Amino acid sequence: MIKTITPYRTTVTCFHQKQQEVVTDTYDSSEYILSIASSYNNRTSPPSSSSSNLVAAALSNQSIIIYDTTIGQIIQRIECAHDGPISEVQFFPSEYYTSNSNDQLIISASQDGTIKIWNVQHHSSSATHHTAITTMKLELPNEQALSVSLGYGGTLAAVGTDKARISFFDLRRNNNNSNSSMPSGTLMGSYVDAHTEEVTKVHFQTIPTQTAQTSSTQTSEMKTILASSSEDGLISLHDPSQSNEEDALLSILNINTPLRNIGFFGPSYQGIFALTGNESLSVHDWDSAQLVSNVHGMELRGVLCAAVDRLVGKKNDMSSSSDATMSDGTNNTIDYLIGCTWSDLSTSTSSTTSPSSSPALHLLAGNNQGDGYIFRMDVNQITPVIHLKGGHRGCIRDFCWSGTRLITGGEDARLCEWDLTGSNSSVSNSLGGGTSGWNRSHNDSAGGGPVSGRSVVKGTSKDGKKKKKKFGSPY
Repeated sequence: MIKTITPYRTTVTCFHQKQQEVVTDTYDSSEYILSIASSYNNRTSPPSSSSSNLVAAALSNQSIIIYDTTIGQIIQRIECAHDGPISEVQFFPSEYYTSNSNDQLIISASQDGTIKIWNVQHHSSSATHHTAITTMKLELPNEQALSVSLGYGGTLAAVGTDKARISFFDLRRNNNNSNSSMPSGTLMGSYVDAHTEEVTKVHFQTIPTQTAQTSSTQTSEMKTILASSSEDGLISLHDPSQSNEEDALLSILNINTPLRNIGFFGPSYQGIFALTGNESLSVHDWDSAQLVSNVHGMELRGVLCAAVDRLVGKKNDMSSSSDATMSDGTNNTIDYLIGCTWSDLSTSTSSTTSPSSSPALHLLAGNNQGDGYIFRMDVNQITPVIHLKGGHRGCIRDFCWSGTRLITGGEDARLCEWDLTGSNSSVSNSLGGGTSGWNRSHNDSAGGGPVSGRSVVKGTSKDGKKKKKKFGSPY
């Protein structure tokens, strides 16, 4: 069975100048959401509480809006934030601030070649022309910032560029400046050999490492690594604590297809997912540079459609999914993949919590009509879990978590909040409505199809050896 959810709340982020009120059936197609991030600052897994309440959204008119989920309103607008399209926005992590700080900082990267830091806490709701507290410029002429990530508690920024470089900026507070909250923004250096084409995504991740101290005990230490993806089809893993790029290299994954998004998942973040430009998904163990699954390769969207079709009683035929439309007009075609999240959605989507429930990798996908679908991605099975219906009128571009709610942003200029705990939802065998008392097993044979084999692909660890890995759980 699949759970259908309507939005908890929807906000339109921008209008034409002459537009005075929200129009529910149309949207401003010229100004849409490019990237969103929450003050929770982790877009691959949901938080355990509802303490995070701010969402930043980068719009196609080169502005940034700040949305407060506690009141459901846009509280700030940063007009003309950049002179070019904004590639990504991100909040600084909570550990960056001192105990008495009232700052709330975000970082934005743009194709105009600049990276800017904004303090969104010290402005009133009427303020529209903010001044960046720090502006950083990429080193090469006409170099564009395509992605940004904050590591080491927000003190280091990595920026992926269109010149196949990863540049690093020092964001530690400048004690020599009268404004102690101002990051220095000094360019520290760049990785120039990791990729040969545009760096589409950079992602810092702090992972636990086990260090044996005695024969009977082990202690866990934390280590920060940086993953980067590129149009050259490679994922590179580095240890930024090393003094030079050659020593920092940990492993390289060859996906053989241009990449647009990557992320870590698993209890110890040992897994990494890769979304490609041709809407395929693969899953890897990054340390051994080993493929776990190519998740049906180029046929994935058809498999996802067929998985939904089986739950709603349609033909078990992938070829029939291209024009699958329900009686209520819902189109369950999967046109694109949005991203992945590591979470346990069983507590959100079932009236009772299964003792065997555990976190798993979930994929968010969508169609051109604005519907979203969340699938649980187990090693041997794909299970449709949630249908996000009635929120968007165009393609969904990005998502993040704010508290326990899922926030999506789309080409219809809308931010939608989705309460996955059961509010505004219906459960049935049909996407068009049905019975109550929904209950689901993750291993129900009715939900989805098999994930293809876990063969090894080209990939090398730092010492050039292919490491063995046991496959017991999907992470």
